[in-house]
Amino acid sequence: MSEQSKSLISNKQDLIEPSYIKTLVSSNKELFLIKDDIVSIRPDKEPVLMTVVLHGYPGPEMRVRIDFKRNNFTYFEWNLDSKASQHLQLGTFGSVEDFKKKLYPLKVWEWEEDYQKDGIVVDGTSWSVTLKTKGRTYESRGLDSFPKDWKEFCQAVSILVGKRFSC
Repeated sequence: MSEQSKSLISNKQDLIEPSYIKTLVSSNKELFLIKDDIVSIRPDKEPVLMTVVLHGYPGPEMRVRIDFKRNNFTYFEWNLDSKASQHLQLGTFGSVEDFKKKLYPLKVWEWEEDYQKDGIVVDGTSWSVTLKTKGRTYESRGLDSFPKDWKEFCQAVSILVGKRFSC
């Protein structure tokens, strides 16, 4: 934080001490890189593109494609049940930037590649998440079994798309 940015803050209570920022950054070495006093997010953690697919029996199938570079997303829903149609409301969606902030604590890059319950599942919920970062691509999928932060993840997607996104 530079001296110039301090002048932009009108209330002293809003001032964040550089030592506090340095402590936060140095305690999160898995997320941040520090080189020549410049802080950046590690390339393998900086999201570029995310695709999320969720399908439960008898439906619907929901797909979300989030483009972090262009700061936009697309939502697609395929439903075979004519009684279940719910139209999207225009202007009720969230922001990609807010979703990105919620994504970091969920550590999607640490999710297992495959989540499945033991035994045969014939009418469960299948899902997949593909996260492309500047450094690599992470893929995770499952059938009726989910990562521990799945509910928080679905809630963040729901806020983004403006519609309930969960199994």
